[in-house]
Amino acid sequence: MRVLALDWGEVRIGAAISDPTGEIAFPFEKFLDNKTGIEEIKKIVAEQDVKKIIIGRPTNLAGQEGVSSKKVELFASKIEKEVGFPVEFVDERFTSVQAGKMLSADGVSEQKQRAVKDNIAAQIMLQQYLNNN
Repeated sequence: MRVLALDWGEVRIGAAISDPTGEIAFPFEKFLDNKTGIEEIKKIVAEQDVKKIIIGRPTNLAGQEGVSSKKVELFASKIEKEVGFPVEFVDERFTSVQAGKMLSADGVSEQKQRAVKDNIAAQIMLQQYLNNN
């Protein structure tokens, strides 16, 4: 079963998808634009036969939800209406930090990281989900 992971942001949405067996997570090459994100997600779900979507829920270090969490919930409800199945929320704490460290270790400049960091964060989040489920 293919799973799509989303790392929502006000400007861009990081995305990663599992292989058909649901064991390995792969980042998308390009982030999704928040303005057209719902349509892009709907297209990905149809073309890739996605059966589950997970989305990172932003929380602070204490695990409490903030303003961004409400925006993510609204975004998730819009996705659910478009794709016809529920979106599952997962903890996304530290995934962006991990992604940045991985990219820095690979010698990717801060400027170039902006284009892929959100997708790598989504990949980390998805791989953790796949490993635990």
